[in-house]
Amino acid sequence: MDRNLKTSEKMDRNLRTVTVRIANLDGGGVRAWSDDLAGLSLTCANHEALFAELVPTISNILERQGLSGKIVREIHQYIVDVEKI
Repeated sequence: MDRNLKTSEKMDRNLRTVTVRIANLDGGGVRAWSDDLAGLSLTCANHEALFAELVPTISNILERQGLSGKIVREIHQYIVDVEKI
């Protein structure tokens, strides 16, 4: 049990959470960027295209940072329409 706990703690220290912000553009399309991952700025025609390109783009940025063995394991997709009040 202690051995599994130590492995779990080590994995937690090696995890990195990146928040990606997504905005609709006035002229059409969507843009994604992150304050947590320098170099992440992606503009696409629609959300589907954006999410298709997001994981490979993040992986390429991490690889350039010397983290080539790392895997982007999970990406949550939340599309929310926000209106001014």
